[in-house]
Amino acid sequence: MTPPFHGARGRRGERGAALLVVMVAVALVTALAVDLAYQTRVSLQIAANGRDELRALAQARGAVALSRLVLNLQVQLDEATGQAANLAALGGQGAAAASAMPRPQIWKLVPITSQLAANLFAGGGATPPPPSGGDGAPAAAPPPEGQFDAVIEDEDRKVNAQLDGSAQSGVLGGQVEALTQLVGDRRWDFLFEREDEHGVKISRTDLAVFLTDWTDDDQVQSSFTGVPTKPFEAGFGDENYYYERGDDRYKAKNARFDSLDELYLVAGIGETFMAAFGDRLTVYLSRNAKMNVNADTRDELLRNARIMADPPGQPILSDPSFPERLEKAVSTLRLGGFVAMTPQQFAGALESLGVAVGATYTQAQNRDKRGAFTDRSKVFRIRGTGSAGQVQKSIEVVVSFDPEQAREEAAGLGRPLHWYEE
Repeated sequence: MTPPFHGARGRRGERGAALLVVMVAVALVTALAVDLAYQTRVSLQIAANGRDELRALAQARGAVALSRLVLNLQVQLDEATGQAANLAALGGQGAAAASAMPRPQIWKLVPITSQLAANLFAGGGATPPPPSGGDGAPAAAPPPEGQFDAVIEDEDRKVNAQLDGSAQSGVLGGQVEALTQLVGDRRWDFLFEREDEHGVKISRTDLAVFLTDWTDDDQVQSSFTGVPTKPFEAGFGDENYYYERGDDRYKAKNARFDSLDELYLVAGIGETFMAAFGDRLTVYLSRNAKMNVNADTRDELLRNARIMADPPGQPILSDPSFPERLEKAVSTLRLGGFVAMTPQQFAGALESLGVAVGATYTQAQNRDKRGAFTDRSKVFRIRGTGSAGQVQKSIEVVVSFDPEQAREEAAGLGRPLHWYEE
């Protein structure tokens, strides 16, 4: 007969093994559950980020679309006032009164934001009415799925780096003078006193020559004359000398620039140069496009004054107080920037300050359309930003309403010349 003592001890051993198995099983299941929960959270966050990225991109595209709509309204307003001015030139008294009306700058006055879109399109039928609360009052509106805003820049106010305007019309002389004024300040001397990252050292005159040689249709290096009516003439050197001396050899394009990034290929232009001047240069204007006289900064106003001055280099232009006085005169003329002014009005402001200007800009009716300035812009840069959740997307677009560039698209929302999504 087996004593009870041995049976009890055997059962206690069996209970210890079962507990160990259960503990191991619980540990494994817990680890699997934690890993599954983590993977689920990661997948959910990835899906949410993907959703927010699509929403943010849609918001940014909405900002661009709304900006193009506002710009289209501005172009239509400019065309209407231009037609009224043409009728006024024929002697119509009513048209003369219409042409004298101020022309507001809509694109500067209207804030391009998602709030503007909500106010404009709040009555759309696609959005269902908010549900009512338990007491009959409307429930709180759902949180927005994103928001956007946009900034518009006038490309026609910038310095045209193409340097391919007509010398006879005065456009090329104005382009060269604008470039000279842009880089001529003494604080930029360090850019032209040392070699760039490609081992090239150039002067300010060389810069103008290299830019025009990049777009002209010959292989000969141009020579700078300094004469506004004919700034360049054919020289004797090889325009490809600086481009064929390095390891990565190439030749001048002999065609127009397609984008600002192409400027990096021009001798003497590198990262430092573009950091200093890139935001004030443009290559998106049509051939013979004029510069908009409605500048916003003192530097731009002084640049325009120097281009209009005849003879050039008048002492008053070097007066330290002149930029401030010019800014005040223009601000009064434009009602603080609310309306646009014509080149003739700007010339009148210069004359009131004692600056002698060229006869081209003082004529009431400039029938041959000579001169470097206009009062209407056709090319704009739009920087739209959309956000949703933690995601933000940006789109940069250059759009043209110039019939020479946009053709049939000029009558709509303009033709995109450059599109970059970030």
